[in-house]
Amino acid sequence: MGIAKRATTRSGVSESLRTRLSGEGITPFVLHLPDGRSLPFGDPGRPAFGVRLRNQQAIRALHSLDEATVALAYLNGDIDVEGDFLTAMDMRARLSDRHPVKSLRRFVWPALAGQMRSNKRWVPQHYDNGNDLYFSFLDKRHRLYSQALYTREDETLEQAAENKLRYIIEACRLGPGSRVLDVGGGWGSFGSFAAARGIDVTMLTISHEQFSFLLKLDRLDPPVSPRAVFADILDYEPDEHYDAIVLLGVMEHLPDYFRLFRKFEQLTRANGRVYMDFSANRKKYDVSTFTHRHVFPGNHTPVVVPDLMAAANRTTFEPIAVHNDRHSYFLTLRSWACNLEAAEQELVERFGVATFRLFQLYLWAGAHQMHRDGRLESYRMVFQRSHGQPSTEIGLYGSA
Repeated sequence: MGIAKRATTRSGVSESLRTRLSGEGITPFVLHLPDGRSLPFGDPGRPAFGVRLRNQQAIRALHSLDEATVALAYLNGDIDVEGDFLTAMDMRARLSDRHPVKSLRRFVWPALAGQMRSNKRWVPQHYDNGNDLYFSFLDKRHRLYSQALYTREDETLEQAAENKLRYIIEACRLGPGSRVLDVGGGWGSFGSFAAARGIDVTMLTISHEQFSFLLKLDRLDPPVSPRAVFADILDYEPDEHYDAIVLLGVMEHLPDYFRLFRKFEQLTRANGRVYMDFSANRKKYDVSTFTHRHVFPGNHTPVVVPDLMAAANRTTFEPIAVHNDRHSYFLTLRSWACNLEAAEQELVERFGVATFRLFQLYLWAGAHQMHRDGRLESYRMVFQRSHGQPSTEIGLYGSA
């Protein structure tokens, strides 16, 4: 009998998984096997969650201790998680994720076709799942799909989203008549908020469903209607210069920082500002196999801040504000995940179990990395195109 076959026997499951999932620091949980047995791990009196294996495919997936394989088994319904999903993410520390060939494949298409064509192929794969799927978990007031800005632990998601939008207006010195380019306009969270204050906003997107949604915003009758343009920033060639450019949760799709800052120079007036927020980590392209194959296809990557700063230093932009938003992003992701789970029945009926579970995994895993192990970081940054010019501003201030 081969190793894989022995692993699926009754005794093989018990011995192998007890050996490989036990040990110092294990979060207590209960493993429920298809034959009805339950195996406790850690403190048997205080399990934090349960993992239920539905069939032999689930047993083989868990026995592999491969993160991508286990995640796919969860999407397929072979494995269920019962109880605290955030704490269940502690199990990732026991899993491996070594897929060098699959990792390299995500760089082949950009090398052959270029980043712009790659973005137009990959970005819609995440953002065109259906607008109502995203609306089920985003804040109801602004539908902001980037980290909100919390000032208190008990603040609502809606208020935290508004805090963020107000900060951008202040940080970019925007007022009636200001011209702003919103890169990756989402569902108009910033565009609508700014237009209602008389700000002239152009919203770029390469998501087909978002573009259709943004085209309808001119019916809302604000003082200035935001304009939607289907274009990638890297090949966008307007006739005007902007007072500011904002990128909310978009930088992860734009890994060539120097090329991007050179584009900012073409698009902004002297002393124009660029606002951006993003997830970050210490190593470029350091994302899980499951993430780059199922959540954000392609060469999507959290931002590496030293590399971003180095790219800005090669242009006329200087950083004028840096804020660490890791806890705010955790609170945001936790709220999104709870909202998603509250709408589970409707979402499963409309989009299917696999899509619901995909977003459930993605949101809770992100929350876990922000909060529990710090593998993901999050920042807001503001740059100004003013290097080599006389100083004109005292700087940014405020409690936010």
